[in-house]
Amino acid sequence: MYLADLHVHSSVSDCSMDAENILKEAEKAGITHLAFTDHDTTEQAWEHVELAKEYGIRAVTGVEMSAYDYRKDRKVHILGYGYTKTKYIEQIGGETLRKRNENCLKQIAILNELGYRVPVEEVEKLAGRCIYKQHILDYLLKTGQSKTLFGDIYKNIFKNGGPCDFDIEYPDAEDCVRAIKADGGLAVLAHPGQMGNYSAIHRLVEAGLDGIEYNHPSHSAADRKRVEEYAKSYSLFLTGGSDFHGRYEKTQSSLGEYPAPESSLAVFENR
Repeated sequence: MYLADLHVHSSVSDCSMDAENILKEAEKAGITHLAFTDHDTTEQAWEHVELAKEYGIRAVTGVEMSAYDYRKDRKVHILGYGYTKTKYIEQIGGETLRKRNENCLKQIAILNELGYRVPVEEVEKLAGRCIYKQHILDYLLKTGQSKTLFGDIYKNIFKNGGPCDFDIEYPDAEDCVRAIKADGGLAVLAHPGQMGNYSAIHRLVEAGLDGIEYNHPSHSAADRKRVEEYAKSYSLFLTGGSDFHGRYEKTQSSLGEYPAPESSLAVFENR
């Protein structure tokens, strides 16, 4: 049996649960193969692989790199699997995390100016290496300053042109593919349907892309068909996963709900 969830986040980045509790749930769900794909960091990657063994689950090192297609003005997320080194991933990812943390500190300052009470040191207690907006929203919820995690503050302040609706400059998507490959990993385009970045596939393949995400909460039947066509045209393997963030995701999906096709076994071969 092969039941793989190859897109799972942990509290290392922006998930409300730590790896051990996620693995307990994954074991209950009958998951046999898993990848933790925390954003822009390889922190605890090998520890998570070893921890998964205790639950009878085969895991592989993973990462999800936040990137951009500057030719088409689109965000791009690149998943990396089975890397054996971290030098190039961390060079790019570390800079992204630095920018993201600074961005969140600016957002916290704005919230305090607006009359909310958001001490930086308290938000840092909820976060790992980097603060994410989910940590800020969670603090507001925990302290009774917001009724729901993704309620009015999220919609009116962090989105829709609100005072905290600004982002960072991301690395080039092709450079992220090259970084994963240089560190001995396999590079996969994440949820192209959600990002609307199918047009980048040709250039990403030239940079070394190995696979494309097929099963994802945001993908429609039309997206999955389109992904299959691209995979066939460029000889890419297919992956899938829940994009699990615990309660830190608006559209909460269950572990194993969007399983990876069998061609994703390539992620585990000789690794």
